[in-house]
Amino acid sequence: MNKERRALPEWTVVFILLAVCLVAFGLLLPRLGFYWDDWAKLLVSRLFGLSGYWAYYAEDRPLSGWTHILLTPLLGPAPFNWQVFALLLRWLTAAGIWWTLRLLWPEHRRQAVYAALLFAIYPVFTQQPIALTFHQQWLQYALYFFSAAAMLLALTYPKRYGILTGLALAAMIAELSVTEYFVGLEALRLLFLGIVATRMASGFKQKLACWLRFSWPYLLFLAAYVIWRLFFIRLSGEDPYQAKMLYGLFSQPVDTLRSLARMTIADTLYVLIGSWGPVVGLGLERQASFVFTVLIWAAAILCGAGLAVYLNRLRYPEEDKQEMQGGRWLIQALATGLLALMLGCLPGWITNRPVLFDFHSNRYAMPAMFGAALVWAAALEWLTQRRFQKNILAGGLVAAAAIFHLNTASDYAQIWKNQLDFYWQLTWRAPSLEPGTAILGENELFPNQGSFSSSAAINLLYPQERGREHLAYWYYNLWPRFAIEPSESPLGIPLRTQFRTLTYQGVTGESLVIFYDPGRANCLWVLGPEDVLNPDLPELTRRMLPASDLNRIRLEAGTNSSPDVRMFGQEPDHGWCYYYQKAALAAQFEDWEMAAQLADEARNNPEYYPKNPWFKTPHEWIPFIKGYAHTGRWREAQELTIQAANVYQARYREEFCTLWDGLLIATDASVEREAALNEVWTELNCPGR
Repeated sequence: MNKERRALPEWTVVFILLAVCLVAFGLLLPRLGFYWDDWAKLLVSRLFGLSGYWAYYAEDRPLSGWTHILLTPLLGPAPFNWQVFALLLRWLTAAGIWWTLRLLWPEHRRQAVYAALLFAIYPVFTQQPIALTFHQQWLQYALYFFSAAAMLLALTYPKRYGILTGLALAAMIAELSVTEYFVGLEALRLLFLGIVATRMASGFKQKLACWLRFSWPYLLFLAAYVIWRLFFIRLSGEDPYQAKMLYGLFSQPVDTLRSLARMTIADTLYVLIGSWGPVVGLGLERQASFVFTVLIWAAAILCGAGLAVYLNRLRYPEEDKQEMQGGRWLIQALATGLLALMLGCLPGWITNRPVLFDFHSNRYAMPAMFGAALVWAAALEWLTQRRFQKNILAGGLVAAAAIFHLNTASDYAQIWKNQLDFYWQLTWRAPSLEPGTAILGENELFPNQGSFSSSAAINLLYPQERGREHLAYWYYNLWPRFAIEPSESPLGIPLRTQFRTLTYQGVTGESLVIFYDPGRANCLWVLGPEDVLNPDLPELTRRMLPASDLNRIRLEAGTNSSPDVRMFGQEPDHGWCYYYQKAALAAQFEDWEMAAQLADEARNNPEYYPKNPWFKTPHEWIPFIKGYAHTGRWREAQELTIQAANVYQARYREEFCTLWDGLLIATDASVEREAALNEVWTELNCPGR
């Protein structure tokens, strides 16, 4: 009686699942933003309205747009809203798994808790922060387990069979209408019904009849979907998700089976074991700040310890009787988990898309997370018979996975910070851009985000008319697309790109060449042909400089709010890069008074000094030097030049000597100018002087 009085009610499991999700994924939520496909999907509603999602998805998933049409007006363009929504969907999916497993194996409810907890933090899917894009998959997951639970409840409550089956089928249809990711798991519900049928009938024929009676609606809908998806779907172009592996079984059966076997073994081992490798490392190999490491470790350890205490208090009256009768459940759970894992990966395998491919390919393992979590729950049951030890192991796994997910979120937070830094700098340097402008940079701006992502964000940065045929801007990586020889002209190269319904047409020469590398420069550089002597530029960027037309930049900003602070956040504090970008803009339009004023404001900060160790390059002082020189403040121009160039004189001598040659031509003669020129030429040992 005393133990029962101390026991916690079972309904608290849903709140524990929420708490675990909040610790593992929610602590850094305010620092996360938009990534990868998110930007393109935001751009669709901005340019084409909500109805534009139908055409956007017509290429491969013609019914998929309804989730955006429903949710975009509710969640808007603020990243925090989408992050919260995706996290809630993950929690609801974990709660749905717990609910479904309780109905499937009512005598093993504690094991259902283990499986749900392990699913909530399972480490194979590392793209949780790409919330706007993957809200669809999480919505599908939640719908699938809502459907599965309603299906099993229909068997438990025969008087409500009709309405519960209707709800299960409606959720199934809604889930399948989004993507084909979870079609493999749809076959798993037939196993669920088989497990229940064995309890409801005796004898093989009776069990088979019972199974068929309850399964036929789901079999019918699943068969109809598979036939439609393989043979009757009408797409706007060639299907990018063709069942290549399936077709290959008919044309090249031996090679296809060999390839499928390799993929199956590699992906299964990775999902079950390999994905836990980074978790076991506990983030010790990372170079994170000490404070951050201590904080996430403390949060994770408290979470794991608290979870272990909670699980010890969560007792079931029937447990003591059934603890020694778990062998049958263990076999069923292990078989169900392995089958669920394989079925979860099956849609990816059929389209020849393995889990182990690139940074984003682990999305194909999302449906397999349930099966993997169930296998690990069965492993906990097998490892020890003592409940206390199981709870400690479960708490430890959750704590270690929480550390991994928090470190992953920290990486995404840094990417978001870099994105905001870049986009705000671009608007400071180019308040408005001529439509049709291509932006050319050496490499992908942000790791694993794709140039289409940056292109969509730039189109959101500047206002443009709705419904236009082609996008106003596009970002291109120079390497390897423009790997031209020194003798080749970079002008007049035609540019055409299409990403679903988003298209761009342009030509090099109607473009801007930029350089953005926070590891090599403090700020974004918008370059012109005169930057050819900058020693910090990569060779390919230098060759493309003639294609950069700074006249594409306009001074006036757009009439609409640009950038939209709901997407890009409030304007950052005006630090060094603000002064640099505004001075470069002023110098371009020969507003020398403004350039000199900005130089004064920047130099009033003692941190902004050329020899300061955090300054990566003296090149960024050039617009300030020009501002001083053109306003007759030759002493300041001279001092600033010598301070900047002497950071590494041999490397920067040619650029700064040429700068002063240009100032000699562009300014009027004066005693002050001659004295400054002589001082600079002498100090820098300019050749020919």
